[in-house]
Amino acid sequence: MKTLKTIFGTLLMTTLLFTSCDNNEDFDDNNNYQETLSYTTIQGFFETHGVQDQTFTIDASTGGSVTGEDGTVVTFPPNAFVDGSNNPVTGIVDVSIKEIFKPSQMILSNKPTNAINFSSQNTFLLSEGETEVRISQNGNDVQIASGANYQISVPSAGGFDSEMLPFAGTTSDEEGIVWNATTDVSLGTNAMQYVSSPASYIYQVFDTGWSNCDKFYSYPGNKTTNYINLTNSPNETETVIFMVFEENNLPAVVKFTTPYTNGIQSYVDMLPEGLAVTYIAITLENNQQYLAVENVTISDEEELTLNFEAKSTQEILDALAILD
Repeated sequence: MKTLKTIFGTLLMTTLLFTSCDNNEDFDDNNNYQETLSYTTIQGFFETHGVQDQTFTIDASTGGSVTGEDGTVVTFPPNAFVDGSNNPVTGIVDVSIKEIFKPSQMILSNKPTNAINFSSQNTFLLSEGETEVRISQNGNDVQIASGANYQISVPSAGGFDSEMLPFAGTTSDEEGIVWNATTDVSLGTNAMQYVSSPASYIYQVFDTGWSNCDKFYSYPGNKTTNYINLTNSPNETETVIFMVFEENNLPAVVKFTTPYTNGIQSYVDMLPEGLAVTYIAITLENNQQYLAVENVTISDEEELTLNFEAKSTQEILDALAILD
């Protein structure tokens, strides 16, 4: 019996050891848990922790609707797709969507609300929801046919606002995304429809990729430029800066990408003085992630030095979730 107990004990210890190895848990010399990252760049951080695809199938000939986990509904008419040679697509196609509503999702996905206004100036938006739509068949990208469009419906958190517009996004690693309005409400061409029950906005989209139901942020007071000093960042090259605030239940997440002598600055004279915001900075160096969080009220021409602290992935996710 003692022999059997010894055997079972050995098997149990072996199982625990293999289980630990399978979970990729590393320990330092003091037997303290040390997270092993699967990426070495901030882009790897975004790709790993950002919102992931939700995949559906529909019949291209009949069209149809898909509904995301957070309530985004994407509806396609019949015969709306063409292949790379502009030939009509029939049969089953794969529809992949991403839906973003929360500040934490915007940061983790590198999809802020930076925008270009109708005067070609840098600005930012208050968002009712960002949506990416991609379509493929047998692994090949499928496009929207000329003259066709599809419909996106997003749940509304802020209620009816006549200044809401549909936007299309242009992506890049550095800026994440920059939004341009696809219609101008001042010209009477706003294609945005508001439905009260359930509260939602519905708009038309004419191409695959990222679209957004947003409004330009408007502030009547003085505006300024802020500067984030990164001389104490563990890795300035891989550091990203976001500014977060909320108005009428709608988030604005602004990414700073313009360099200056000591770090990164905001758009010039675009930040509302007196506005309460939260600055978020994330970086990584030598298999360690760092986070800085600073709650401030925007002051004229202020330079801020952020305090970076070593954080695990879960600690970063928990800190960002507070912003939601």
